[in-house]
Amino acid sequence: MNDGPAVDAAANDGDAGTADRLPEDRDVEAEADAHLPLDLRPSASRPSRPVNVPPGWEPIAELAAIVERHLDALVERITDCIHDEIPTYRTGLVPREDLRHSVRRNLEGILFGLAEHRPPHPEEVAVRRELGSRRALQGMPVDALIQAYHVGYRELWLALVDAVPGDEPQTATQLLTTATLVWQWVHEVADALAESHASTVRSLEARAVGARQRFVELLVGGDLDGEEVPRLAGSLGFDPAGEFTVMVLRVGGDDLDAVELQHTVDRLAGRHAVVARGTQVVCVSQGGEERALTTAARNVFAAAAVALGSRRPGLRGARASLTDAELTLAVTDDGDTSTFEDAWLWATLTGADERLRPLLADGADAAGRHPHLAEAVRAFADAGFSVSQAGRRLGLHANTVAYRLDRWAELTGWDPRSFPGLTRSLAALRLAGS
Repeated sequence: MNDGPAVDAAANDGDAGTADRLPEDRDVEAEADAHLPLDLRPSASRPSRPVNVPPGWEPIAELAAIVERHLDALVERITDCIHDEIPTYRTGLVPREDLRHSVRRNLEGILFGLAEHRPPHPEEVAVRRELGSRRALQGMPVDALIQAYHVGYRELWLALVDAVPGDEPQTATQLLTTATLVWQWVHEVADALAESHASTVRSLEARAVGARQRFVELLVGGDLDGEEVPRLAGSLGFDPAGEFTVMVLRVGGDDLDAVELQHTVDRLAGRHAVVARGTQVVCVSQGGEERALTTAARNVFAAAAVALGSRRPGLRGARASLTDAELTLAVTDDGDTSTFEDAWLWATLTGADERLRPLLADGADAAGRHPHLAEAVRAFADAGFSVSQAGRRLGLHANTVAYRLDRWAELTGWDPRSFPGLTRSLAALRLAGS
């Protein structure tokens, strides 16, 4: 459906009182209308030209005129039907008045085209292209947009059928021949809508990808003092002063479908920015639930190592959470999920091997030469510092476990039954890869 002069402009309530307005008033209104989107402007200069009705087509032109005389009621009915039948239109993405104006413009266009027995003109299709782009900017899914058009055409057809005089069966028969023409309007308009909607969505996504990439790169680089980072954060829907959580995945190979993860987390609560960086994928989030976030990541990248930083306030907090996640990722195996909250000790020690090696060398050497002793120390820690429970885990007598713990203490000088000794022992085991 498209814009165009009305079939019976003098009878259209939308133009009532036009003749009574002063010329300067009409000039002001015309100037204001020029700033509106095409599909929200009144149909151009009605009546700018007479309807060109082909010979023998007068009964159909008269049906179109009858429907237009009651256009206000039909517009309201179609608007109500769209709201009732399509849930997306009840979310407020498209204001009701916006929808009402668009429906009116569509009806006027097809009624004019029907009266002239013709498909839509290119300029009429161009108006629908602009609407498709505008609905994309409003966040309206294309399937809901196309469904709304089908609702409008359905109700218009019913109105045309109701307008057929009961004593003119030949008019009803002639109306049936217009079905192909009406379908041509539906087809051309729907194609224009879908094409322009998709083009706008692609453009928006390309800009969003660039903004997300730049935002994450600035976080990685720690360049947070300028105006660019808060501006980018705001453009992505983040509150620069709010709390951020950063998740980093090690995906490996070519499996870097960050776009799929972005679409997945977009369905979650909060705001999210997903970026691929080499063999990693970074997701900066705000306002979401952390378990839902890691679950979404696992659903997209089943074999990835997933690491989650702590929730921290502000852009500097986002940078710190990113560091949390990167350090945690270094101590997370493929297929596992870790959080900085749980792995903070080993994550913090990541990268400090050379600095800590002199402190932990005795334990690392003992673990390499006596792996059964290292196994007993680890089992003792995992069993909640219970010798008997550690024995059950290892299938050994408790006395055997106790002997091995004592032997470890003799070799290293660290008593694993004490907190300092156990902590140092476990750090040495991790350094040794035991």
